[in-house]
Amino acid sequence: MSTHHNARQSKFQSTKRPLSSTTVKEAHQIVRELRELEFPYSLHNAMKISLHKTGLILTMTKLFQATGQLNERNAPKSAADTEVLPNEVHDRQPGSNEHLLAISRMNYLHSRFRKAGKILGEDMLHTLGSAVVDIFRSVDENKWWVLSEIEKCAIGVFHKALVYAMEIDFRFLESCKTGWKEVAKPAKSTRKIRRRFMELALWNLPGFIKPAVERVIASKVYEHVRLRRSRNHHDHLDKNNNNLCKFILRYFALPRPESKAVRVVNGTSNPTTDLYTTNLWIAQPWYIEPSFKNRWGLKAIFVRFFGDGAVPTQDGAYREAGYDLKAIGPAAQKRGHEEMEVILEGLRGMNFAGGCPFHA
Repeated sequence: MSTHHNARQSKFQSTKRPLSSTTVKEAHQIVRELRELEFPYSLHNAMKISLHKTGLILTMTKLFQATGQLNERNAPKSAADTEVLPNEVHDRQPGSNEHLLAISRMNYLHSRFRKAGKILGEDMLHTLGSAVVDIFRSVDENKWWVLSEIEKCAIGVFHKALVYAMEIDFRFLESCKTGWKEVAKPAKSTRKIRRRFMELALWNLPGFIKPAVERVIASKVYEHVRLRRSRNHHDHLDKNNNNLCKFILRYFALPRPESKAVRVVNGTSNPTTDLYTTNLWIAQPWYIEPSFKNRWGLKAIFVRFFGDGAVPTQDGAYREAGYDLKAIGPAAQKRGHEEMEVILEGLRGMNFAGGCPFHA
């Protein structure tokens, strides 16, 4: 196990400190280590799967269709915007200006739809709860060690504080025994949106492996459907593949040092433009700096040969200069700076990152 994992265990076990005392900043430090050093790709994929699952929620798919954000033209940028804000929230220091700006922007983008009843509180709570569960599953099922109680506690504390900051009501959890299963049931009316999400996930892959990858994604996203089917043969193959991967990771993969940390968002903005760039892209390279590595690295070559050929350029086709945390999102919602400022000041006054959300 990694030195970070052992240090976390020692911090609580040697002092017999209760997990309930974990602060938001301590929780974030653990989440950051998991996201950047220990399981970066698993946790990033877990977030993608959670976002993909919104295509199963009827109210959200109706909203996607009404706004046109997931039509053929808008889908790649919309997907990039949707990933940037959660990445900012997860990767920035809690309580920092960038962290609070990202939450403020999310709250503003959701606000008019929540007021109109087009985004329901129970849907948002389900989406964030699903994100926590998907993190647990992505590590426990695919890695050679399972998350410890300390690590699970940190993930829970961090997301509890986020729910608090997004003003989502926890009382909806009382109906989870009868509600979530029906809300997330695939329906014909959600098929178009689910198909669009899948197209984005497969965007830059060679045609001959798309069917296999699609089956893997579907098995993760629609797990409650998969479990109803008899797929013993495939489950046996999946188990063997997982065991092989776990063996390789345990005995041949060296711990990742800080110098090799996988950072999705860049630490500082451009001093001239005050714009931020990101380092990972899904379908098209929105907000990716047109560096030599990003234009001619392994992913770029893969995209040139097998994808749509879209790589970062100097002409700004994909806003390679970066994004403004005060304006990122659909063109129709570029305004709202005054409303965002009110939300931002409210978050600063809450000081939700100052302690433990379970003892606020």
